Amino acid sequence: MAVAVVVMSATGCTAGGNPKTSGSASATSSADGTGCGSTAFTAPPVKKLPRSLTFTAIRKVDPPWGDEKNVVLVDKPVTAKVQWKSDRVDETAALAAIEDGLELPTSGTSDALSGLDRFLSGAKEKKKYVGYAAVEKVTVPLSLKCLDGTRVQGELSTWVDAEIGVVVCATRYGKGEAPVAALKAQAEFCN
Repeated sequence: MAVAVVVMSATGCTAGGNPKTSGSASATSSADGTGCGSTAFTAPPVKKLPRSLTFTAIRKVDPPWGDEKNVVLVDKPVTAKVQWKSDRVDETAALAAIEDGLELPTSGTSDALSGLDRFLSGAKEKKKYVGYAAVEKVTVPLSLKCLDGTRVQGELSTWVDAEIGVVVCATRYGKGEAPVAALKAQAEFCN
């Protein structure tokens, strides 16, 4: 008998693991020029910020029908980026400091469909199921303190709590038997 729900989770989707929950993180740089000259930043605790569950990849599979019923319904990776309200920021140094300080991706995209396909290659389910990749999108307000004492505001759009899983369409799950993302995938994509 096949497992009804299989889930893999990687918080932050980086090699670093869990995002830090401290109120601020900082690093300094000896950047020259007319820019900000610093990478010292503050950010609120990530775990207290609002998040939205987003599917980055969905594949509906009907095993008796083979590949013709192995349909991609969603392929929308989330792109991490930082936007500053000034061009005074040394982007490369600031991004490195933020990524190290918060342990969150500051650039690139979440691995969506290719990661889901690798995961589904091992699925042995005989009933119709939905494979899903999901992340929680989060926006982190940033404040960069420049060497001259001024501050530059910015915003990091990124993701946390990456999850890949399989949910069987015909199975009804009791409370706590499946992750929220699995239940949402079942409700939205099994029909």
